[in-house]
Amino acid sequence: DDAQSSDDAYKSLRDVTEDLHLLLLDPDRFLFDNEVQNAEDMKLCYRKEKLYGRDKEETLITDAFCRVSRGKSEAFFIGGFSGCGKSMLVNTLRARVNAVGGYVIKHKFDDLSRERSLFGVISAVNQLCLILKGRNTPPKVALLAKKLKDEFGADIALLARILKNVKVLS
Repeated sequence: DDAQSSDDAYKSLRDVTEDLHLLLLDPDRFLFDNEVQNAEDMKLCYRKEKLYGRDKEETLITDAFCRVSRGKSEAFFIGGFSGCGKSMLVNTLRARVNAVGGYVIKHKFDDLSRERSLFGVISAVNQLCLILKGRNTPPKVALLAKKLKDEFGADIALLARILKNVKVLS
């Protein structure tokens, strides 16, 4: 409920866990006659923008970003079952990374990705091209295009056929 005060929301997964533990140990404390109590006071409150229970993963990704921002190269794969919070983890960190000039590229692997083994890599590079064009001035984009042309030479046309968004840099 957007009108709910964030003061009522759980601040951490530990707080939620403690209340759930109390519920198991002393259910009468939480189970009561709904007619006697105000139904508004019975909501489980949480903050939508807060990611609960992923402190370790947030730290690992933040540490990796710090290493990359000092000149190292890294990439990582976040995997898991559907609905376990992978997208929420990435989206939670995206704003922080973008704020300091970093790039977050996200691709969901689905049946199409399984059939085309490089589809995820192609998607990532295409996203990166759009991000680079959007965040840089025209002279800087022209410099990036020149570097690509210098690096790939005559094969730049082949690269542009595979990576459609390379064209936005030229």
